[in-house]
Amino acid sequence: MMNENAGLGSMSDNASPYAAARIIRSLDECYFYHTMDVPGHGTVPGEWDLRGRIDDYLGNFDFAGRRVLDVGAASGILSFHIEQKGADVVSFDLSEDYDWDIVPFAENDHDKTRVERRRHLRRINNGYWLCHQAFQSRAKMVNGVVYDIPQSIGPVDVAVYGSILLHLRDPFLALQNGARLAREAVIVSDLSPYGKLASRFRKTPRFMPRSLAPEGINDGWFRLPPLLVQEYLGILGFKNSTLTWNTFQYGDRTRPIYTIIARR
Repeated sequence: MMNENAGLGSMSDNASPYAAARIIRSLDECYFYHTMDVPGHGTVPGEWDLRGRIDDYLGNFDFAGRRVLDVGAASGILSFHIEQKGADVVSFDLSEDYDWDIVPFAENDHDKTRVERRRHLRRINNGYWLCHQAFQSRAKMVNGVVYDIPQSIGPVDVAVYGSILLHLRDPFLALQNGARLAREAVIVSDLSPYGKLASRFRKTPRFMPRSLAPEGINDGWFRLPPLLVQEYLGILGFKNSTLTWNTFQYGDRTRPIYTIIARR
């Protein structure tokens, strides 16, 4: 008989969920998903550049005095920005003890990919902790899988999902895990499979992997249009939502990102 609470933090709620801080001093030990201006280290390049536009990316939400869960924190750019806006922040992300949601192409060497990804995750975590020290942050980190966010984190006012859903095999379950802790709002920023105009009418997600291209995307699953994400959030009790669009730099291109703020 299936446990109806499976995948909803049922296995990890007795002990403190918070990770011990790491002392990381060298950028050589790190990988940065976002370009960041890090005190004592200067500008560190990453894949995305949100600098000067993070408030837009987060829908210009007022975080002051709120407790916030940053799901998929990566290098911590959103966590530390939200903290600077006056919030108490809990960052959540994978660590090297957990596996990435890799597309299981039959042609690929999954054991090799698993080892490589866990090594990569350690470098991502190192980047977070280097920045944590550089920004003199008080944010807490919880490591785990997004399908099993521990309830021992306790209630938060807001759960933030910054461009993480496209990397997940089960984005609805990931939203459900964070939303059940959120008393006030859930914020989702992500890439749509359609342009801004078509996204007003279309709910169909786009499945990203291609069976004839196993050498291609192996860490992306679905592009979710905003109407579908708003439907997901409505099902989870967050029925009042707003939608905004902005463009951000990804490598040498600009990409449109939508931001949903959904409230109970």
